[in-house]
Amino acid sequence: MMIPVLTAIVPALFFIQVKIEERSVSFASWVPIVILMIIGLTYYVRKFFKQIKKIENLRLGYACEMAVGQQLEQIVRPDNRPYRVYHDIPFDGFNIDHLVVGPKGVFVIETKGRSKPLHNGNKLFKVSVKGDALHFPKHIEHEPILQVKRNVQAVRKWLSDATGFDVPVEGVLTIPGWYVTSEEKRKSLYVMNPKQLPYLFPDVQNGKLDLDKIQAISYQISHRVKDVDRERVDRVASRPLKNY
Repeated sequence: MMIPVLTAIVPALFFIQVKIEERSVSFASWVPIVILMIIGLTYYVRKFFKQIKKIENLRLGYACEMAVGQQLEQIVRPDNRPYRVYHDIPFDGFNIDHLVVGPKGVFVIETKGRSKPLHNGNKLFKVSVKGDALHFPKHIEHEPILQVKRNVQAVRKWLSDATGFDVPVEGVLTIPGWYVTSEEKRKSLYVMNPKQLPYLFPDVQNGKLDLDKIQAISYQISHRVKDVDRERVDRVASRPLKNY
């Protein structure tokens, strides 16, 4: 806060004083003023690029959310696929990107958008999953997988308490635009490109929910969702389901 104040006020006062007194100023007197101006310019340039980076990250996050939403739409359109999809579910201090409810249980889906670094003019697009770590070409991240695990625990506890029965909940982390590889076949907390989502739910062995339990879970989620398009939620939640 002091940097923009000092770099703006001090040079301004100096120029006002010079103008009023109409006197010449020595080179030594200009040095600290020029230094302050350089500091101020550097501060504002860095702040400008930080804002540009922030806007780029927001645009990337929005684009990734749209990509995941489009893939999830593919699993709710056919009538013979009894899935219900909810978006932007609010919890205490955080939101869950998507919840999918179906005969195989409840799936917590989180999306992480990451820009691709360049190497010799080519974009690097492969990320490797090793344990709880995401190995990107130039850095490693642990928090995304740990976040999904925390969200799974929160959703499982909430739905089990609210419905009165044990609800099978599994986590899915999607990374749009990346080719995801894993050292071992994961049996829980799936990490993938969102294009793989329509193929995950029919084959995964997470649990089993009958029609009554699906409706009870969907009722609880519908009443928790606040900041989404209500018409879209009602349309998805009212799709006819078959008792699998």
